[in-house]
Amino acid sequence: MAKVLAISSHVARGHVGLDASVPGLQHLGHEVWALPTVLLASRPGLGRLVKYEVPSADLSAMLAALEADGCWKSLDGVLTGYFPSPQSVLVAARAVARIKAANPQAVILVDPVMGDNGGLYVAQTTAEAVRDALMPLASIATPNLFELSWLTGARIAHPVEVPPAARQLSTPTVIVTSAWQSPQAVGTMLIARDLRLEREMPKRADIPNGAGDLFAGLLLGNLLLGGDYSAALDSSLATLDRVLGESSGHDVLQLSALRAP
Repeated sequence: MAKVLAISSHVARGHVGLDASVPGLQHLGHEVWALPTVLLASRPGLGRLVKYEVPSADLSAMLAALEADGCWKSLDGVLTGYFPSPQSVLVAARAVARIKAANPQAVILVDPVMGDNGGLYVAQTTAEAVRDALMPLASIATPNLFELSWLTGARIAHPVEVPPAARQLSTPTVIVTSAWQSPQAVGTMLIARDLRLEREMPKRADIPNGAGDLFAGLLLGNLLLGGDYSAALDSSLATLDRVLGESSGHDVLQLSALRAP
């Protein structure tokens, strides 16, 4: 069992952010310390958009309390996701830097949750803070295709253009979700300095939000179990596909499907 600090959004209804990544990590047996950056009644698009941003000073105080308790050296991994402001990004980045100093072996997974479908859904200053302050600290990043394009400034019109774009990032390992799509399949691509992996899974109709968050949790969780990238990617995608298959047509991810039949 590994110990993981997860920093992202929390919703009361609808499995996105921490409410997707944390169950994925816990399903694999890990202990998770979850800190929300924002609280929402329902995920965007599901119900009334009532949200409360956790002030960056409060987020900083909670992280400082964990550090003062001597927690950083015991962490095996960190997962970051959605941030509502550049200030909250900088608070998290400072904490991640101190975690890496306390335990250089800790795996840092940054899911740069900033946009999709051709546009940002966070403020540009927030996206810039993720790019400039958080991404350089990451061991692994899991952008979708739009996020990769935004982070690098590259125009990506074909899957062959994904690896050179990913290698522009300072992150050693980049896993691009929805790297390509066809009517039947969705592709995922892993790019590292000496490794390139490509996988396809069936394209599911009417899928609720949260698949990327769940994938990030599963991937980090499988890597922390000691698997190599190929095995961790295959296991994570197989579990994700099982959940998405059960979730088609539902309003929220059916996380009960994490348990294999």
